[in-house]
Amino acid sequence: MIQLAKNNPIIKDIKELQKKTVDNLVYVDDLSSIKTIEGTNNVIDTFIYCNELEYHDDTKELIERLIKKAKNSYTVSKQTYEYLRQKENTAGLICTVEFINHNLNDFKDKDFIVVCDRLEIPGNIGTIYRTMDATKAEAMILVDAVVKPQSAKLALASRGANFLLPTASKSYEDTINWLLDNNYTIFLGEPNLGKSYREYDYHGKIAIVVGSERFGINPDWYNHKHEKVFIPMYGSNNSLNVGVAASILIYEATMRRLDK
Repeated sequence: MIQLAKNNPIIKDIKELQKKTVDNLVYVDDLSSIKTIEGTNNVIDTFIYCNELEYHDDTKELIERLIKKAKNSYTVSKQTYEYLRQKENTAGLICTVEFINHNLNDFKDKDFIVVCDRLEIPGNIGTIYRTMDATKAEAMILVDAVVKPQSAKLALASRGANFLLPTASKSYEDTINWLLDNNYTIFLGEPNLGKSYREYDYHGKIAIVVGSERFGINPDWYNHKHEKVFIPMYGSNNSLNVGVAASILIYEATMRRLDK
């Protein structure tokens, strides 16, 4: 197997991929994320491992499977691996993975959609993806995305769950028109108005919308048919972290939908 030197163009391209999105490829070096991706149909474009590290037997078996699964496989020295990795506790494995950005019409058979409106922090979106994977949420729409779906930080924060949930990255106009045309009930995460999240049954085709950490939901959402939903607050703060709030709403909707 070919060993790549630090100055190899492939290494330079992968290093660049950590900083920005390129051609729908995602950089991943988190072991749990790689294990998740290995079990999906997502295409691994490039797989790299360090041939100077000692691996546990189960990781050696994973390496063999990844070599077979990836389009391209290489080894690197420990020095080159240290140059590449973005986490301190990675296991010596690096993948670049093709990310499928879906069209909205791919979601016509999805009854439970989560919409992230201009969220800015990868960790918050990653939390929402992980909650979706743990529940009955079926698809994600990133509206006017600040964090791109191919972000390496988002892949890390979601522990690979963003590869499990189909995702579309669309404008507000495209999203609202499609949701209305396809008869979704739109629930706007609203910290002050509307009804408590415990007062809805969430049955049928639903879309839960949560807004930007700084600016909240785009005001234009309120110009169309919608339901406002809030989470009661009993302390001195007037809002929850958006990842926490979205998780509460998603779990509540899941439990109500299971109770038919």
